Amino acid sequence: MTEQVLSGIRVLDLSRWVAGEFASKLFADFGADVVKVERPGEGSLTRKWGPFPGDRPDPERSALFLHLNTNKRSIAMDLRTEHDLLAGLVRSAHAVVESFRPGGLERLGIGPEVLRSWNPALVVTRISAFGQTGPDRDREASGLVLQATGGPMNATGQAGEAPLRKPGLLEHYTVGRMAGEATMAGVLRARRSGLGATIDVSGQEVLLAGADRRASYLLSAAYSGMVAPRGARSPHRHGATFTGPFRTRDGFVMVYVTNQAFWNRFVDLVGADDPGFRDRYRDRQTVRGADRENFLDHVAGWFAVRDKVAAMEAAEAARIPVTAYLSVSEVLAHPHFRERGAFVSADHPHAGPLDYPGPPWRMERGYALRSTAPVLDQHGERIRADFGAPGDRNAEGVA
Repeated sequence: MTEQVLSGIRVLDLSRWVAGEFASKLFADFGADVVKVERPGEGSLTRKWGPFPGDRPDPERSALFLHLNTNKRSIAMDLRTEHDLLAGLVRSAHAVVESFRPGGLERLGIGPEVLRSWNPALVVTRISAFGQTGPDRDREASGLVLQATGGPMNATGQAGEAPLRKPGLLEHYTVGRMAGEATMAGVLRARRSGLGATIDVSGQEVLLAGADRRASYLLSAAYSGMVAPRGARSPHRHGATFTGPFRTRDGFVMVYVTNQAFWNRFVDLVGADDPGFRDRYRDRQTVRGADRENFLDHVAGWFAVRDKVAAMEAAEAARIPVTAYLSVSEVLAHPHFRERGAFVSADHPHAGPLDYPGPPWRMERGYALRSTAPVLDQHGERIRADFGAPGDRNAEGVA
């Protein structure tokens, strides 16, 4: 098998939810040996989260688990009792990723001090909602809580209405990506110095300073004292001359006009058959009142008689940023993504043939789908033979 950029690195994934599993997935997909340690008889929490084929729950057919755990090996292990086996794995590993409640590893007798006594160069990445220390460390938290306390909810939604959260599991993936980056930094440091590290990843702090709008809003408030308002255009902070979704014959498009050149091209496009419209709106900085209503009616009418892709292509030909809203099935079948290998196919022993999201970036000896997500304890016997004490067996219980 062709070596990948992270071949030779071993990561123990003790996490049970999205952030930790995504962090370790970034290692696994680029060649690292990631050993997924799961609760005996139950497995990861993501195995219980759908969607499932036919809406029939099956721990081996969860789309979420199948996505997050490609290229990993699975062992069912009781972390309360199987410390000899864990020690053998830790001595061979470069990093451990965990997402127990703060203090969870310590209560199991395997806190970072113990793990790093077995392997001084080990990187231990600890993911929690509010961090391992501080007055809020033991607070209950969900993705909604994290978005509210650390994400951009305060500025999302219509003025005068309740804040809105972003859908799906976006916050958990964001935290996982940052945890993966931090873990890689720790591994690189350990390779140079021989010194491991304990990394404390607070989900709230990741979102507070993350790639979304909140960091920009905080910086703006620190310098100007202005708090970002909630409203239809508030996310853009006057960065757009004109933006919004418009209905077409078969769906929607999004228009995002950010400067005068784009504005004039857009006016010329939608007013190609109406010289009066072009004369009225070309070179305008803003449109308000009756002018705005007339403009929006004209634009809506122009899009309403066209298909979304045709409208997008017409705008792109005129060098205007307009995009069609694509459904999931349209994205999967799109020739651009197919030609670039954005999706890869593989056959899972329980879920059957599936298309998976492919490489997040491309590089020599980078991403490869070597194996689909493991079934529970699929590699337990081999791992125990390699790292466990003779006669070591799963103890009945929970991790």
